[in-house]
Amino acid sequence: MMVDTYDPRNVAVIVNGTEIVGFAEGTFVEGEKVEDRYSTHVGAKGEVTFLRSADDTGTITITLKANSPSNGYLMEVYKEQDEPDSFVSVSVQDRNFDGDVSAAGSQAKIVKVPNFSRGAEMEEAEWQFLVADYEMAFNV
Repeated sequence: MMVDTYDPRNVAVIVNGTEIVGFAEGTFVEGEKVEDRYSTHVGAKGEVTFLRSADDTGTITITLKANSPSNGYLMEVYKEQDEPDSFVSVSVQDRNFDGDVSAAGSQAKIVKVPNFSRGAEMEEAEWQFLVADYEMAFNV
């Protein structure tokens, strides 16, 4: 029988070389491709053609606590990304495993700033990155 241990403290999110801190509870990072790799076209007589998408874009979304010090850092990155030829690099590394379990891209933009809300409980700040060269790896 094989037994593994998972520790969320071993998941790192790095934006422009800076490790992000102060994540919200629950699922704090998600990554996904925007388009499926393949779709189909079916002709009038049932002939099937597989169409490979050239779309390598994806999204990476991180959820921080409202009082995370990384919110200020990400706001600065958000403002600086509008400079000509400026891109954001974002990398998610799951260090729980010996192999490469990750999602990343070197040409990304922060889509919008999080909504502002405060209440009786700790609020969350969601940051979404649109990644032009999205890559995922599951080499364990």
